[in-house]
Amino acid sequence: MDARRTVRAPRPNPGRRSEAIWSRARAIAVLDDPGRPAREDPGALWDLAGIGPGMTIADVGAGTGFYAFPASERVGPSGRVYAVDRSPELVALVRARARERRRRNLIAVRSRPARIPLPDAVADRVLLANVLHGIPPATVREAVRLLRPGGRLIDVDWAKRPTPNGPPVAHRLSVAEARRTLAAHGLRPGAAHDLGPEHYVLVAEQPLGPGHRRAASPGPPRRVPTRPA
Repeated sequence: MDARRTVRAPRPNPGRRSEAIWSRARAIAVLDDPGRPAREDPGALWDLAGIGPGMTIADVGAGTGFYAFPASERVGPSGRVYAVDRSPELVALVRARARERRRRNLIAVRSRPARIPLPDAVADRVLLANVLHGIPPATVREAVRLLRPGGRLIDVDWAKRPTPNGPPVAHRLSVAEARRTLAAHGLRPGAAHDLGPEHYVLVAEQPLGPGHRRAASPGPPRRVPTRPA
């Protein structure tokens, strides 16, 4: 008998809705809110995620680059950050900001719900920040596909309780719901942590496949051609 545990996909949350594509104006007003770092500190998040020089990060649903730009500082010139978003306006915005800030290691990538145009196993860390509650399973599958064996998916999302900011509580995922969602996609969720007063962080690992050993340090980033938005 197969001793492996079969993980069932979570039941649909009737309160969940698919996130609409954000306009540039709305994204700047909300995602670049000056008070946001006090509630949702990128430095604390990347400390928890354990990123460092030479690593490759994929930020899926990167928005205006709130997490992507701090990550590009952490990984340095030998690393790479892919800022992935569905919105052509936000991809263009992040691309322009990367040029202005001379962040050659940050690449903006336009995606579709069922396709992120990056190779398999390209990233040491994949970030889903404030999006897991509103993206379709196909996008989660694509995010998981990007992880190298032993890599980690970092889920930042709104606590499932009333908060001054964020979506309606009915649209949010509890830690338990997020854990089931990620496990259904083959990941191994670990402990959850608070990130400020309104968010939690859940780290889930991509299992090592047969014949893989855990690397002592990340390899050099892979060069990936990307299409302009």
